[in-house]
Amino acid sequence: MGQTASRKTSRLFNKLSLPLLGLIVVFIVLSTTASSYILIQVQNNHTLKMAEQSMEFVHRNVWYQFDTMKNVSAFVRSNQFIDNLIDRQYKDDYESIGDFFELEKNLQNLSLLSLLHNVASNNAVQTTYSVSMILEPTSSLYSVSPAHFFGGTGIYQANDLTDAEWYQRLNRNESEGVWWAQPFGTGNVVYLASRKLSYKDGRNIGTVMVGADTRSIQGVIGNAPIDKGYYLLLDEKDQVIYSARHSFMENLSGTPYVQSLHGAKGTVKATVDNESYRIMYDSFDNGWKLVALVPESHFSRYTFMISMICAVIGIIALLVSGFWMHSIVVRVTVPISRLVTAMQRKDVLQLEQPLPSDISEIYEINELNQQFSAMLVMIRQLIEKSFTEEIERRQLQLELLQAQINPHFLYNTLDLINCRALISGDMETSMIVRSLANVFRYGLNKGKTWIPLKDEACQVEAYLDIQKQMLDDLMISIDIPEELAAVQVIHLILQPLAENCIVHGFANKTSDCRIEISARREFESVILRVEDNGSGVDPDLMNYRLARESSKEKSSEGGYGTLNVHRRILLNCKERKGDYGLRYIRVSNGTCVEAVMPLIADIDEAIKNEGELRPSLFGNPAPEERMEDE
Repeated sequence: MGQTASRKTSRLFNKLSLPLLGLIVVFIVLSTTASSYILIQVQNNHTLKMAEQSMEFVHRNVWYQFDTMKNVSAFVRSNQFIDNLIDRQYKDDYESIGDFFELEKNLQNLSLLSLLHNVASNNAVQTTYSVSMILEPTSSLYSVSPAHFFGGTGIYQANDLTDAEWYQRLNRNESEGVWWAQPFGTGNVVYLASRKLSYKDGRNIGTVMVGADTRSIQGVIGNAPIDKGYYLLLDEKDQVIYSARHSFMENLSGTPYVQSLHGAKGTVKATVDNESYRIMYDSFDNGWKLVALVPESHFSRYTFMISMICAVIGIIALLVSGFWMHSIVVRVTVPISRLVTAMQRKDVLQLEQPLPSDISEIYEINELNQQFSAMLVMIRQLIEKSFTEEIERRQLQLELLQAQINPHFLYNTLDLINCRALISGDMETSMIVRSLANVFRYGLNKGKTWIPLKDEACQVEAYLDIQKQMLDDLMISIDIPEELAAVQVIHLILQPLAENCIVHGFANKTSDCRIEISARREFESVILRVEDNGSGVDPDLMNYRLARESSKEKSSEGGYGTLNVHRRILLNCKERKGDYGLRYIRVSNGTCVEAVMPLIADIDEAIKNEGELRPSLFGNPAPEERMEDE
């Protein structure tokens, strides 16, 4: 006996521990994998966001440099005082010397503007803007200006610059201003040139040229470096204006990654020098592009570290949870095995001896022990109750059979009345007799409990045809969907409900009487609905009576009323899960009651080993029935 209990304990232990261990392993693996993935994604997104913020910072500050140059140029071109100095008329050239130096002093003051807005890093030399005025021969200061342009702030004649590419572009009116870059002295300078027009007559009297050393751009980038990455500032021809890895004015238009930069702004992935890079770029108003190149390895540099940490945490969690699971399973399986052994004793099953109490320190197992004992007692009670219900079912069927008339005598009598009515030409009486025959044809039905819904509808339709002879203003509507015609329903459900409509609903009403009968499907149930426009009832009260009085025998009228219908549905559907029976529905006018039954498409599923439904004497009787009637 001890070996048997030991084997059962081992089997139960394995059946519990192995699935639990597998579940724990799967849960921990999925958790650590998901956590690792989320942490890696968060870290990568954070790194990408930092790179994008650095890119945005550099773009904003470089744009600020360019915008300042544009503002300086616009100030010079729109300043009335400077315009008067350039376009004033003099009798002799020496008279313009004073205005020449006045204009040069103003240009020198403008060139110091960058000192107030310097953004250079600590290791970059502070530089100023160079503001130059290139005068055309139409200007009054042209004759006293230096003939050769040497760069830097000052006033110069345009003779040396007429062959310059930027000068020709400006004169072709391609744009309001021309941007370019070129070496100057020991550094490289970004220039903006714009035409200066006379306020008097609009003629071209010179060119305003504003320059800025590229070391100011270097200072901006130095304040927002990219780890392991670098920046590029390209002009509209994809020539390098600034880069820590490329020479000044190097043409990169032929490189694949530059060719992939489509549109004004975006992010692409490309291979640069056999290494995968993520390239972010943004354009300026002058057509130049700021490009940031960040290696993909920079975004995944913490991936391995995060993965290892999560793996170590997962292993530790697995060991701890395994030990914890083993302890719990042992505490549960051993008492359960003892309980199973006690439950298999013959004297316990026959209620001769009770189960031993307090076989475990676990409350749930002791409760299971007590509930099993109670269950044995309840099983015996349920067996007795089942016999009682079966007797009640038979009693209801007996009452139904007692209410039926012998079909042979009934059909022969109705057939005789019908023939006499036809001979005498009384078609109305013939119609009533045939309707009554149909009522009995579907009503008797050889005592079957389940019939097709279409037969149930025909039975109630024949019944209502007879009632229409007594109520001239009775209107009937029967709506049975084609797909539900063959569904099996409990016999004699609709007629008692329709009879209640006439007897109770229309008791004080003789005109505009309507009865609507319909069927629908809801999930795995079929619902028959009967609604009238009569005096109406309180649905809540009727539902309460159905719940309270469903065990009573008959309705007050002595027939098979709604309570009988409700109880027959409950008795025949109790083996199926669902809220079956009658229920009253609140409507605005009249009474509405629904019969809820399980959806059964096959008669064999409802009643086993039953014959076909009995055909009618009136309509198309079967051969055997004709013989019986004869």
